[in-house]
Amino acid sequence: MPGRRIDPSVERSIKKRFFRISSIILASAAAVVSLLVLSIAAIEPMAHIYPDYPMADLGPVLQKDSFTEEDYRLIFLQTGLGKPAVDEIRELYGDWRERLLRFQQDFFRSIDFVRERNSPISWEEYIVDEHGNYARGTELAPIREGYILVTKSSHTYGWRNGHAALVVDAANGKTLESVVLGTNSTIQDIGKWTVYPNFMLLRPKNTTYDEMKEIAQTALDFLYDIPYDLTVGIFSPKFVEKGKIKGTHCSHLIWQTYMYHGLDLDSDGGVLVTPKDIANSPELEVVQVYGVDPREIWP
Repeated sequence: MPGRRIDPSVERSIKKRFFRISSIILASAAAVVSLLVLSIAAIEPMAHIYPDYPMADLGPVLQKDSFTEEDYRLIFLQTGLGKPAVDEIRELYGDWRERLLRFQQDFFRSIDFVRERNSPISWEEYIVDEHGNYARGTELAPIREGYILVTKSSHTYGWRNGHAALVVDAANGKTLESVVLGTNSTIQDIGKWTVYPNFMLLRPKNTTYDEMKEIAQTALDFLYDIPYDLTVGIFSPKFVEKGKIKGTHCSHLIWQTYMYHGLDLDSDGGVLVTPKDIANSPELEVVQVYGVDPREIWP
């Protein structure tokens, strides 16, 4: 028995509807892609924030035998170095004045940077020289075990999710980091942090160097070689007892380590701790900032 023929007008109507729906889907997809691309462009200027005030003559201040709080504030705004860094540089180096002036030059110097993909949906930014090679933006202040590094240079489209690390071997410049999905937390070289166009070096307030060494050792004992899990705190408990941790991510690793020592570094107390939460923790003080506004390091 011959098949039933579709009325030509009905067939045309079906085709028109199909093409209309397809066009809407394609237009919507194109709009989403465009918005994502535009979101990346919109946040690029935040990769490195230059001072919006002039470079000052630090000579008269640096000739003093001791600094007032106002002096420390001026040095901080001009070099990105907090009081802990300034005091340690003065203690460690005979040429400390020249060193502080070099930090000032780096803090105000113009840089170039590139954006490189580090996962299917995220990127990191790195400083480059005139030949396109990775270049150091500034040197790091003296570091200690337990110090925390945070950067805004990692982003997922228009969201600067950032990255964080914990110093676990100051003498050899090593950090413990949970880097990216599909990897376990591991030891990294601290040198890469000077290639980011921005970073923050932080330390816990009112904590001795010996206490910070214990904190770093706790991280090595319980948070080394742990699978990356961005959903910790959402689909699994945020706080996990020692020896029972199944997953972590960069800022959770730091938060969990410090929680074992009674310090909650999550500034907003949410289920998910982020690098921004760590950076804004009132439990921490600034050792050094670079490429961010020292008056508000992560607004």
